[in-house]
Amino acid sequence: MVEGIFSGGVLLAAKEGLHTILANYASPMLAKSVGVAIPPSLIGFVSGAGGGCAQSLVMGPTSLVVTACVAASKEGESASAFEVAKKVLQERGIRGLYRGAPAVAMRQATNWASRQGFTEFVRQRIPIAGALGELISGCIGGTLSAWNTPFEVARIESQSGIISNSANDHRKSLVATMGDIVEDRGLGGLYVGLIPRAGQACYQTLFLVCVPRLL
Repeated sequence: MVEGIFSGGVLLAAKEGLHTILANYASPMLAKSVGVAIPPSLIGFVSGAGGGCAQSLVMGPTSLVVTACVAASKEGESASAFEVAKKVLQERGIRGLYRGAPAVAMRQATNWASRQGFTEFVRQRIPIAGALGELISGCIGGTLSAWNTPFEVARIESQSGIISNSANDHRKSLVATMGDIVEDRGLGGLYVGLIPRAGQACYQTLFLVCVPRLL
């Protein structure tokens, strides 16, 4: 609940703030001074990436705790969110809660850069206005944003073993984690869950990109 509400608020505040600054101030200033305005799709990509990076500061620890709890339950172990957080803090300090942070940051930045940017790109080109046009743009933009599934797979791989005694590779880089996944499962291993993520991205884009524009 905290991850969904608070991190969503952080995302919207950062994303919409950047979008407003770029669209209402930076772009007109550039158009006036050099005769070139910032394309709406580029504004979407930049503001989305900024919002995603801000959101990752909140989602890093919460996603780690949730992922570790799920991994423990699959192995027949019992671990509450409080127990996981307490163990990580005791063993690795506050930095331990940000295990997999590069993957989380890359996922969130590319998530919202793609969702906002692709939606804006489609919005400018479809001949349908109003709510229906927003709905179509958001669905297409959200679906296309699922290209970054490898970052999510790497995040899960990095965070799921946080409470296991064998998790001694907590300093492993994002690239190294992806390399291990490809070595063990092939290239397709980086795209596990692609279709569910595309569906999730579709509805999240509708609610956090399209709905604010309609209100």
